[in-house]
Amino acid sequence: MAIFRNVGGGCGQRWWLRIRRILPGLAGFFLFYLALGVIKAGAGALTPLIRNELAITNVADSLGLGWLMAYLIQSGSPVAAIAVAMLSAATLTPAQAFAMIAGSRLGASLTVLHVGLLYALRARDRRTSLTAGVLSLLLTGSTMLISLPVGLLILDQNWLEAVDLTGLAGWGERFGLGLGLLIEPLAAVLPGWALFLLGVGLILLSFKLFDQALPQINLTQTQFGRINRLVYRPPFMFLLGVALTLVTMSVSVSVGLLVPLSVRGYMRRENIIAYILGANVSTFVDTLLAAVLLGDPRGVMVVLAHMVCAAVLSLMVVLFAYNHYERAISTALDWILHCPRNFVLFLATTLLTPVILTLL
Repeated sequence: MAIFRNVGGGCGQRWWLRIRRILPGLAGFFLFYLALGVIKAGAGALTPLIRNELAITNVADSLGLGWLMAYLIQSGSPVAAIAVAMLSAATLTPAQAFAMIAGSRLGASLTVLHVGLLYALRARDRRTSLTAGVLSLLLTGSTMLISLPVGLLILDQNWLEAVDLTGLAGWGERFGLGLGLLIEPLAAVLPGWALFLLGVGLILLSFKLFDQALPQINLTQTQFGRINRLVYRPPFMFLLGVALTLVTMSVSVSVGLLVPLSVRGYMRRENIIAYILGANVSTFVDTLLAAVLLGDPRGVMVVLAHMVCAAVLSLMVVLFAYNHYERAISTALDWILHCPRNFVLFLATTLLTPVILTLL
């Protein structure tokens, strides 16, 4: 009997652990949805401030705004979700929302560089510690140079109009009825700017809860070393980047894993490049979820344009021009990490560029 009690206790404990893992995810999903509604409700009141005082009126300054916000929040996903909510509130145009999401991806790359800097302070091989972060910025920046104009052209010419999204509006309205009961009392007592900031706080909290619900991935404690043949194949690393970013729901986390792996010798730059290209494709999934929850076809179209550009461009590079692309990126990486002066110049450029764009 004691044996059965122990077995039953073990099963009960496992179920309790699973429930404890699921509950933060459910709470995070609810807060994520609530935050989108709160941001949308507050963003309308901020339209004069954004357009007149901050002069966010074109693609360039919207790109800079998303870039800077991702720097401040140290994550790109919340900023991309905020951009979709602001589009739904008519605070941004589709082109501006597209540019702001692009900026959020560029800003998120700096988080990986911060991780590398922390490792560099205690590592002997500082160059290896910084490789993943610098590559993340270089790869995201180089792909965005092409994705940004192509994506804007896709939106302007309505090339994705064949995708039927008419049912989203009604679906979003039905779900919005329940949110209205929670948001209307808040809107009655809080000014628009406070409501917007509350939504930003809620969305950051929701992503923190998502992190608690997701499984912990530690590739250094797995059989990663046994697949050393596969990691030298760009298509495999591309798919691995796509998969891990889907699991972690954060490109900062999935690419951040590369820093300790590089330091321990598991990964080299030729492996990292294809991996980051894959991560930059699936990183838009959470933003697509935000657009669907808001029930705004325009938001879904903006995110789909990003995903199409990232997927097509990255696959073309991996399948047809990887060696040339890898050599060009490696040349830039070698120059940046050649001496402290070059690295400081690179870092200053990445920090000042979004400021300049926002002021345009």
